[in-house]
Amino acid sequence: MSKFKPMLFIGVLAGMIFILGCPVFADLGDFCFFGGISAGRKLPKTTELILDKKDGKKKKDDFETPYKEIMFLSGVPTTYEGKLTVKGDMDIDINDKSKLADSYDVTYTTSGTDLTDEGNRVDREIKYKVNYRIEGDQVIKDYEIDKPGDWDETIIIGGTTYNLTDLESDSSVSVIEHHTPGVTYYKGDISHRAVYSVDESKIVWEISGTFYGYDSAWSSTETHRIDGTVTTDKWQMQYQIRPSVSVGKTLQYSENEPTAISFSGNYREVMQNKSGLSYNIYAMPKGNTYKVPTTGTESISSFNTFEQLIAPNLGFLKGHFAEADIKKLFAMQILDGEPTYYQPSQSITRGQFVTMLVKAAKLPVEEETAKKKSSKKKKEVINVVFPDVTQDREDYRYIMAAYNSGLAVGRDNGHFYTDAPIERQEAIVILLRILGLENLGLDPTPVTSFADDRYVADWAKKEVYAAARLGIIAGDSDGNFRPKSYVSKAEAAAFVNRLVNYMRDDLLTDYTEHIVNYAN
Repeated sequence: MSKFKPMLFIGVLAGMIFILGCPVFADLGDFCFFGGISAGRKLPKTTELILDKKDGKKKKDDFETPYKEIMFLSGVPTTYEGKLTVKGDMDIDINDKSKLADSYDVTYTTSGTDLTDEGNRVDREIKYKVNYRIEGDQVIKDYEIDKPGDWDETIIIGGTTYNLTDLESDSSVSVIEHHTPGVTYYKGDISHRAVYSVDESKIVWEISGTFYGYDSAWSSTETHRIDGTVTTDKWQMQYQIRPSVSVGKTLQYSENEPTAISFSGNYREVMQNKSGLSYNIYAMPKGNTYKVPTTGTESISSFNTFEQLIAPNLGFLKGHFAEADIKKLFAMQILDGEPTYYQPSQSITRGQFVTMLVKAAKLPVEEETAKKKSSKKKKEVINVVFPDVTQDREDYRYIMAAYNSGLAVGRDNGHFYTDAPIERQEAIVILLRILGLENLGLDPTPVTSFADDRYVADWAKKEVYAAARLGIIAGDSDGNFRPKSYVSKAEAAAFVNRLVNYMRDDLLTDYTEHIVNYAN
């Protein structure tokens, strides 16, 4: 048993934790709240992130993208294709204690004639006043129309014009966000009532639904499930529409074709955007039941971009079980330096493991500043958090980033012990906090499937259970987890690579296929 007791949840430093959350690479509502889809924002390349950090420029929230929407006002599903513009200052610093509650404005504009011969149009401008409040690491947002005239809309379908009566129309969106160190999760509800005048008649369009989404450094998605009703004095139509947009990075290895080249191949990251929707009509207007399909799909063409990753020389690892994991982490620059120094059989230290996690989740890290000669200043910095983590250490910035992001990896005496080896169970507790999915082990001390479950400490049971369920860890040939064994550098590479893979693929699948393929 380790002579140190990990302080991972509560302790002398608990009151000092400030959650920064992960960098935001996409924005809530990037395809509006009316059942349409956009192309979505692309995740930035590694080089772009480095340049942005060097320039210190704030990311602009203004965004313009191709847009598609299925319109049902005529009683026949009709596709509109144009563009969507989003404008507003949507940045919220959940650490700004002076603004635990505030508001901002965001405007969604849909415009442009449909590219098809029908010439359908959706000219919509809706301005929301977004009131928000911050409760710890959660943010509640309420989107409301503040005053008359903030929702202006004209729709043309097949030559017929539908003019919005704004005094009879209203829209409301409510969202809860949970900012964990590596992922921001959110869930929201939508409700619209739009009343249109058409010649001498009136049409009422009502929609309500739920949406889910998340943002991370490796993938982001937003998926809606919306029920709609169109009512006139002659007929009624009911339908459900399920739009989804996802962005992500995949890793591909490319073998070089020429043999006379200094490196045999390298990994590249492929940035992909996917947008699509499907709909089901449950109640058709009279006379149209057999004239149009009751189901359909639409999508926006995606355009992939690439970024070449470095090709590390890891010939000395050929045949090692962790060769691929270590190669990928060096290519993604989660590991750096001279590869030969990364000896896979060595135990990894607490500082080294936390540094890997900070880089893998792309947590905010302060720029390295010139070393201060003033010992007084240095003492002040040291005493802020960990007495044994001084500013002159190479891992100082990463340990502070982990602390600031809520990983809370100190010991119960206030020290960090950065050079001490880390136990497997302790490493998994810290790793799971990147994802914020500890609640997958709902029982405070769930029983894991490992043969040596009785040796897993109570404070680690939930995270070990969740990590096994997510496929990040697995038992050895005897079915054991070996919770108190120290983590080798090879095992650390495997853990972190599985974490990245989960954030790239499995999390995205859970938020798209499981929702889009479900229909009431």
